[in-house]
Amino acid sequence: MRNRWVIGNCAAACAMLLAGCSSAPADFDPPPGELVPGTAQVTINGRDVGLTEAVQCNTTEWLTTITTGSPTSGVTALLSNKEALVTEAVNITDVGGFTGSYTADVGGTGGDAEIGMTGQTFDISGTADGFNTDAPSFRVPATFAIRVAC
Repeated sequence: MRNRWVIGNCAAACAMLLAGCSSAPADFDPPPGELVPGTAQVTINGRDVGLTEAVQCNTTEWLTTITTGSPTSGVTALLSNKEALVTEAVNITDVGGFTGSYTADVGGTGGDAEIGMTGQTFDISGTADGFNTDAPSFRVPATFAIRVAC
């Protein structure tokens, strides 16, 4: 009789333990101005094109490459932190109807770019030179804002 009671209590304890382990983790609520790690938010010409969870960040020494979206519609940014945080290049491929690029210190490939950080979220903004996908024959500038948390 006592063995049944011990076995029953052990089975109940194991069931409660497994139920507690299988519960979903609490959602992460980032501080104001930050994004959830692994997400990016892109704005082209003032139009928010949405939040993506397709984010890859690779750092080698002082260079960080950030890729969002897909090869057919996304953004790649190259950042340097050698002496100060600087945007070296941004390539936009068919995002919000725009394809273009910005490259630091190279004429004809975009205007300017600024970068800052809010916690662990990069804030990259500037002007890229390229074309609208509905009129690819005409070169146009576009403003961009990229917020990404690696």
